[in-house]
This record gives sequence, structure tokens and C-alpha cells, in this order.
Amino acid sequence: MTEKLFRLFLTVLISINISSCIVENDIDITKYPIITSVKELSEFYNISLDATGKYENSLISTYFDGSRQLTYSYEDLEGRDGMPLFYDITIDLETSLKDAALTYSMSKGAFKLGGSLASKTFIEIDNLYFGENFNESFYAYQTIDRDTTGIVFIARKGKNIFSLVVDGLYDTSHSMISDLIIPKIKNLETFKL
Repeated sequence: MTEKLFRLFLTVLISINISSCIVENDIDITKYPIITSVKELSEFYNISLDATGKYENSLISTYFDGSRQLTYSYEDLEGRDGMPLFYDITIDLETSLKDAALTYSMSKGAFKLGGSLASKTFIEIDNLYFGENFNESFYAYQTIDRDTTGIVFIARKGKNIFSLVVDGLYDTSHSMISDLIIPKIKNLETFKL
């Protein structure tokens, strides 16, 4: 029941955002190498994930204020070995530093609020150094009843914000973030749509 509340909360937030924008669906995600696809995730961990596109969704939203958002998501409710997998990357391109800082703070707060509605707790990992790559960053395990279920990573550089939510897959070595995600988003500040 709590997982349904969390998904409902995220759906309401997304619905509010989409109602005030122009959306391009089913974009070719290979044109955006900043995105780590499920195929790359599958190869990196040498695990079997359905990378046929069946569970993938990608879109670009352009908002009335000129800000833009690229979203790539994968949701397989059956998952591998019966474990559902939710993988979502969102890149927000804001029109000002003030808006970017606000979007970063709101995203971090929304994850925490949505997680609490779904009985999730976030355990922040603050011992990783991301260097000068970002102005702000938040990285945490998400847990349910003390069992780790996934990760959340949010980073802001300049006017651009990168968010990653993974539920159903994580690693304690942090290699997904340090070896797979960070190298692809080092130029986050200059990313354009």
C-alpha cells in the first residue's frame, strides 16, 4: 500500500508539471550520451535486464518559462528474479541559478517526502568526494524496514540538475555512481537539449 502512495505522489507531481508544458515523447535517448541507459547498466553489472525498449520511456518537456527537462525511465514490475526494477534519470535545465538551486532543493525534499509516504528512509552517503564536478549533490541509499532497496542521487552544476532514482538495484561499492554515472555527467553544466 505504501509503495502505491509513493507512486501516486510522484504521478501527481509529474502531472502538474506536464500540464504546463510541451512534451516530446519517445525521443532517441542515444542522442544524449549523458544518459546511462538500462542497456549500459545491464552490461556494467553483467546482469540480465530487458533492454529491448519495452519497459523504457523517454521524453523532453519544455515549460512556459523556457526551462527544459529530459527524462529517461525504466520500470519492470516483474524485474529480474522477480524483483521489480525502477530506474529513472531526470535532467532539469533551468533558466537561472536561483531557479536551479530551488529545483535542486525541491527535488531533494520531494524524494524525502515521497519516500516517507512510502515508508522509505534515506541514509545519506556523505563520505564520497565528487570534487569540483558539482555545486551541490545528495547521494543516499533508500531503505524499507532497514533493508536497502535502491539509491537516490541528485547533483547540480550551474543551472542544470541531474537526478537518479533506482529502486530494486544498488551496490555497496558505490560503483554505479562513481564509475558509471559521474564520468557521464562531468559536463552537466554545459549540457543542452
